Amino acid sequence: MIRRTAGYFAALLVTAYLFFMYDNTVLSGILVLCLFYPLLSAVSLVMAGRKAVPDLCRVPPVGEMGKQVKAGISVKNVSPYRSLRYEALLSVKNRGGKRYRKKRLRGVLAPDGKETVWCVFEAHRCGIVEICLESIKIYDFLGIFYRKVKWNRTAQVKIMPEFRLMPLEVTRKTREFQAEAQEFSQRRRGDDPSEIYQVREYREKDSLKDIHWKLSAREEELMVKERSFPLGCVVLIYIDYRKEEQSEEGFSHLLETVASLSITLVEEKCIHMAAWYEEKNERIVRWRVSGEESAYDMIWNLMEMEPCRNVQKAAVCYDDTFRGQEFSSIITVDGRGKMKKDGEMFDFLRV
Repeated sequence: MIRRTAGYFAALLVTAYLFFMYDNTVLSGILVLCLFYPLLSAVSLVMAGRKAVPDLCRVPPVGEMGKQVKAGISVKNVSPYRSLRYEALLSVKNRGGKRYRKKRLRGVLAPDGKETVWCVFEAHRCGIVEICLESIKIYDFLGIFYRKVKWNRTAQVKIMPEFRLMPLEVTRKTREFQAEAQEFSQRRRGDDPSEIYQVREYREKDSLKDIHWKLSAREEELMVKERSFPLGCVVLIYIDYRKEEQSEEGFSHLLETVASLSITLVEEKCIHMAAWYEEKNERIVRWRVSGEESAYDMIWNLMEMEPCRNVQKAAVCYDDTFRGQEFSSIITVDGRGKMKKDGEMFDFLRV
């Protein structure tokens, strides 16, 4: 900008010098044009600033850690009459991180034209990557003066962690643990009296409390009710992400740990619950995981979580949410991805 402005004033001074040295109508016209050029440029730039429209629709919503992400950034000229010379500023950063990668996009848009520039970056960590079109500079006819328009248009790319199986043993205690649920197993009987698994003929050592008296009277033989096994969440994964532990690397490790732990429990047919504190709404978010799809959905939503500032308030909400609810094991994952089972460190995880 300084060089171009200096060049303009240099051209103006040369034209003025030639005007006074020579009596020529052409020089008079050039001098008048030079004098009024800033005004004409300002009017043109005011109008042109509204004609450039950003478009981030080609930014993919999801990516994979360790792989390249290709995002398309488009700028459209909605003017049907004039072309636009532009320079847009693009930034890429991890949400909550301090690393910025900036890129300048330059080009000329034809009337009603659209130009797409592809930004390729490698996702070294999982989490949310923000791609932001910060501003654009629109230049005048000769490219001397420009108008800067702030856009701040942002699109997010969620970088998913790799779901790896981890060493883990599901004990008999957890296999036989019956948690409250509204869904019951169709393959396994249990001790929940609220739901009947099946009705069969009476056998020796069956309890008289389990006899189905109405059906027995109709069939004219003793029939016994077998109770159902509730498919409740027997393991709790609690994500304890605090403000003092906040870091880009730590949050990435947290997501990787929770993803691996959850998919391993799914592989072991162990229904579990993931939970974390949502400070803006002062509540505990609970997510029931019973299969691969629900595990992926849980991680997708977990990426939106913010670090907790008020630890005491989070503890109160935790106690209120899980009061009276029992789990066979409670696994806590902190902001660095470190795990504890029932409040204690371990060498090998047994739930």
